[in-house]
Amino acid sequence: MKYERETCNLLRRLGVNNSYVGFRYTVYGVIRAIANPELLIYISKGLYVEISAEYRTSIGCVERNIRTIISTIWLHGDRTLLNQVFGFELEQKPRNGAFIDALSHYVVEHYYD
Repeated sequence: MKYERETCNLLRRLGVNNSYVGFRYTVYGVIRAIANPELLIYISKGLYVEISAEYRTSIGCVERNIRTIISTIWLHGDRTLLNQVFGFELEQKPRNGAFIDALSHYVVEHYYD
């Protein structure tokens, strides 16, 4: 998976590590969103289904654990880097789909082979 290391490093720089269950879900979600951006159109019926199948868990658990990652970054992480990832200053905590979309665009733009 081409972008896995870059995505892991970015999440760590944002302020979360792989002790969170949602860390792996987020990394996998970013990689799948890069490969197939249409998965983000109907995130609950697209991306969450793929993540839950890969990790043998429920869609609800996937959604909640990614939301926990976002909340942790929002409350305790590097807000400056988060704004840089989004390309503008966030006024409120991003939703899951917007977060994964922003991460995937940022990783593709900043990934060097």
